[in-house]
Amino acid sequence: MSEKVNCPFCGNIVEANAYKCPSCGSLFEDPALPDIKFKEFGTFVALLVLTFGLFGIFWVFINIKAINKLATSTKDCIKFNTLILVSLLDIFAYGFCLAYHQSTNLVPLLTVIQCLIFMAITHRVLRIIQKYTQKHYDVTIEYNPFYILFFNILYLSHFIDTYTNRVLQIHEHFNPKSPQMILLIIILFILQFVICWNTNVHEFYRWLFSF
Repeated sequence: MSEKVNCPFCGNIVEANAYKCPSCGSLFEDPALPDIKFKEFGTFVALLVLTFGLFGIFWVFINIKAINKLATSTKDCIKFNTLILVSLLDIFAYGFCLAYHQSTNLVPLLTVIQCLIFMAITHRVLRIIQKYTQKHYDVTIEYNPFYILFFNILYLSHFIDTYTNRVLQIHEHFNPKSPQMILLIIILFILQFVICWNTNVHEFYRWLFSF
C-alpha cells in the first residue's frame, strides 16, 4: 500500500509521490522537463548564431535520450526516433551532394525536405511534452502550430524555456483566422522555402566544411 501524506495547501490525504493535489489542484513542485540540455532560450540562440544555424540539428541529437524518457508511450518513441533516422539520412545525402557537386536542384530539394522533417520533429516533441504534462501535472498545455511552420526548433527551445510558466498559467495565442495573419503566414512560408533554394546558402556550407 502506497504511503499517504497531507496536502500542505488544503490538508487532504494524497499519495506521497503525487505531483498535484486532486482536491485543491495545487502543484507540489515547479513543473519541469528533466534531463533536457540547453533549456535556456538565450543560450540556444547564441549557439545557433555561432554555429551558422547548425546547433538546431545538434540540439535534437543531444536531447534524444531525454525526449524518449518524457514519452508516455512506445508509439510516441517510435514516431520520434523514425523522424530522427529520416533526418540523418537526409543530412547524409545533403553532405554527399555538396561533396561531389551533384545536381544543383537536388541540394535545395534536400534542404526543403530537412525543413519539413524538423517541422515534424518539433510537432512530435511538443506532443510528447503535452502528454507528459497531462500525465504528471494533470494540466493541458497548448502550442501554436503556426510557430512550428516558421520557427520549428527555435520555437521548441522557447517553449521548453518557458515550460514552467506555461503549466502554471494560460498563454494566449494570436488569432490565426484573421486575413492579416493568413497573409503573413503565406508570406513567411514562401520566404522560408525561397531561402532553401538559394544556391549561395549551399555554397557557403560547402565552403564551411571544405567540400
